[in-house]
Amino acid sequence: MRLALVYHQFVKGGGLEGYLGEFAGELRAAGHELVLVASRIDEAARALADEIRLIPPGLSSRGTLARFAERSAALVPDLGVDAVLGFGRTWRQDLHRAGGGCHWHYSRMLPWWKRARPKNQLELALERRLYVGGETRHFIVNSAKVRGELEEAYQVSPERVSVIHTAVDAQRWQPAADPAARAALRRALGMKEEEPQLLFASLDHRRKGLGTLLRALVEVPQAHLWVAGQSLDSWRGSIWRLGLAARVREVGRADLRPWYQAADWFVHPSYYDACANTVLQSMASGLPGVISAADGASEFVREGVNGAVLRDPSSAEELAERLRWALARASEERAALGSAARATVLPLTWAAHMERWIEACHAWGGRR
Repeated sequence: MRLALVYHQFVKGGGLEGYLGEFAGELRAAGHELVLVASRIDEAARALADEIRLIPPGLSSRGTLARFAERSAALVPDLGVDAVLGFGRTWRQDLHRAGGGCHWHYSRMLPWWKRARPKNQLELALERRLYVGGETRHFIVNSAKVRGELEEAYQVSPERVSVIHTAVDAQRWQPAADPAARAALRRALGMKEEEPQLLFASLDHRRKGLGTLLRALVEVPQAHLWVAGQSLDSWRGSIWRLGLAARVREVGRADLRPWYQAADWFVHPSYYDACANTVLQSMASGLPGVISAADGASEFVREGVNGAVLRDPSSAEELAERLRWALARASEERAALGSAARATVLPLTWAAHMERWIEACHAWGGRR
């Protein structure tokens, strides 16, 4: 098939950009032709494209969003493809994937002054046009949670939405080879065997609930926390005031594989996520987690079987209680929970993911 992928930037970045890179690579490996429509595109993405349509960016991020939405819509009839797949704030395509979830739902959680910002208002307006404008044939989401949010916010009928869960590469994300290898890895990373080691990973610490986690950590004095991703610079004052300086360490933007393999628990008290890649990766790595119910990935977590669910991500008291439960598990039980977590996500292969996508392209695409 000849397919158009529409997103304002095909560059290395966060979760959506990483997903798009892998998605485009899988399509090319299967022999499909790709037309990339973007304002920014890096060399890795250029190498995957048969054709590139560049839309000049605006003078600001807000200007780029508005310009890209308008101009990509005008391009669609002339792309000459079997299906147009959109991934951002665009409204005209055959299929649209809401990888980041429902912005209307997330926006309600923001303080009033952030909700009032022009960029937030623009994103809400573009999202409304996407879901009520009638110019997109079908919607793809990565969790049942997001499908419910679209129905609540925009009255999108469930028949117009398909859930295609995010793929996870279980060959890349896997447990340490054996207990001895895991113990050696912990020593190499500076983890003491007798101290429980928690892992938190995010590029947006406020939204992902680091504040809740730090307050909970005060009540769990035996635990040590490793924070990966975004810098802790703006959090150091809070960490010092809470008396946690000796128990919180920064990993930075490192390869997470050894940290997933070495830690005892993954902690993810997110205030909002459609379906966090880090949750699926940690589970594939055999690392059980305490996962927020506000993340669509929590639908894969079975309480006491392969992890634990945090019902209220704003409650440090509940999180502390869940952490105490988690750390009370004997090493054999923790390992069994990790094995069950990995088994849960093994069916989420790229092959299964792409099969669902191609079925959707055949069902909802139309030669343009």
